[in-house]
Amino acid sequence: MKNDTLHYLPLLIFILAASLLGFIWYQSNSMEKIYLNRIKEEMLVRCKLLRPEMATLMSKSNRTAALEKTAKEIAEAVNTRITIIAPDGTVIFDSKESAHNMGNHLRRPEIFKAFKGKASSSVRYSSTLSTRMIYSAIPIRIKDRTFVLRTAVSIQQIDHVLLKARRDIIVFGLLVALFAGCLSYYIVRSISKPIEDMKFNAARIAAGNLDIKLPIPEKGAIRDLALSLSHMAEQLKNRIEQVSVEKKKRDAIFTNMSEGVVALDMEGNIIDLNLAAARLLDLPHNAVGMSFYGVARNIELQEFVSMVLTEQQTIETELVLFTIQERFVRVRGTVMRRNDNIFGAVFVLSDITKIKKLENFRRDFIADVSHEIKTPLTAIRGAVETLEEGAINEKDSARKFMHIITRHTDRLNSLVQDILSLSSLERKTQNEEQDFVTIKISGPVSTAIELCREKAENKKIRIDFKDDCRTCKVKGDCQLLEQAVVNLIDNAVKYSDENTEIQVLLTSGKKDVIIKVKDNGCGIAPEHLSRLFERFYRVDKARSRKVGGTGLGLAIVKHIAQLHKGSVDVDSRVGKGSSFTIRIPHHRT
Repeated sequence: MKNDTLHYLPLLIFILAASLLGFIWYQSNSMEKIYLNRIKEEMLVRCKLLRPEMATLMSKSNRTAALEKTAKEIAEAVNTRITIIAPDGTVIFDSKESAHNMGNHLRRPEIFKAFKGKASSSVRYSSTLSTRMIYSAIPIRIKDRTFVLRTAVSIQQIDHVLLKARRDIIVFGLLVALFAGCLSYYIVRSISKPIEDMKFNAARIAAGNLDIKLPIPEKGAIRDLALSLSHMAEQLKNRIEQVSVEKKKRDAIFTNMSEGVVALDMEGNIIDLNLAAARLLDLPHNAVGMSFYGVARNIELQEFVSMVLTEQQTIETELVLFTIQERFVRVRGTVMRRNDNIFGAVFVLSDITKIKKLENFRRDFIADVSHEIKTPLTAIRGAVETLEEGAINEKDSARKFMHIITRHTDRLNSLVQDILSLSSLERKTQNEEQDFVTIKISGPVSTAIELCREKAENKKIRIDFKDDCRTCKVKGDCQLLEQAVVNLIDNAVKYSDENTEIQVLLTSGKKDVIIKVKDNGCGIAPEHLSRLFERFYRVDKARSRKVGGTGLGLAIVKHIAQLHKGSVDVDSRVGKGSSFTIRIPHHRT
């Protein structure tokens, strides 16, 4: 990872070096100006010192020879170039060059100003001597005419000194910049490396990796920062773990609730829902974020949701939902608050279909029992009243009515016994742990056949038993299995004609032991088959009561089969007889 500070370090070093060099260069130029100004002043002083003598020499008649001799001696003595210019700009004398070879000097800056009466100096390149010179000029008045005395000194030596100084300054500046750069790099690196490491690790922490260990510097303020960040990461890890545990608990409770829970915002959009609510309302599992009014297809439920969101109160009601099947649901809605602000509502849906069905079943059962008991009681009461009115004194009539009382009393007793048996079976079904033993299934089946054989022979009905499962074993209650088979054979005998045959088949399937009781009776119409195993359900009520049935026999068979983790079904055609099949799981050792 490239550090931003190191990325800009070359630019910072360049700016530092440029600033340092610029400052040093400015200082060297200032020094150059100071030296040149000082030399200019000295040159003006020389001009002023030479002016009287030059004026004297120029006023003499043989001025040229004397002037050249004296001026050259002075120029050599003070190492100064001396030039005298006439008023028209022509050079009269020059200590370094022949005056005839020199051009007009009237437009030279220092000459021009000197003719104006001002002492002047300038620095420029001399084409005559091919070097930079400092020129100083002052006016000389001779016989009402103005001449100019100019002195000049080469500054080539000064240029060499300044050039060497500038070169030394540049080298020194570069060395200082390099040293400053290295020092800056070391300082920046020593500071930025821990920061870079913390930045990298902070990014990993932000990405969710809370198990990393931050490098802690040995000293400095960054150490305190690293310790604080490490402590923060540790606290963050602990808090996230706590939140995660709490979330898992909440999700586990929320998911496994038998009640459906739906949370909505104030616009009716789904914030959250559990699986029970999705199944109950037939909603998609990814319904979060969708409009509840768009996915819930029950008008009454939509109106209830709108009422809770509008009135912002806790309301409870019962609804009927028509999804895959009819369901009775109790719904409770209440608003959700955060800092005294209502931001939505939560709805709890309880499936009370079983409760409603149990209530209906209990009501129907009581009505059926009352109806079943009422018939024999009415017959018994009628017979008793007849006997009380005098029929008891008539031998034949008394015997007849006593037979009626006995028959209906037996029927009441059978009804009570079957109700008690059915109640006992229901209690055992609710108890998950059954006191079952391993038995050979052929035992209770054979016993049941023997118990029913006399009744069958009285109607000249033959029972044919085919046992293909002599070694098959099941885990169960021998008496209950015997009772189930007796009920099926007894029904077959009751509803079969004389001189017919009942077949009892005992076979083994892949997973189950199969007990089949088949008769050749009148058969059962298809519309009755689905309700055949209900309590007190009769195909032919008149015939059922005539043969002494209570209407609970097949219900008892169904409960016995379910108690043994099995099932019972029927296959029947009108006029072709019926076939009842019990399936009980194998018990393999």
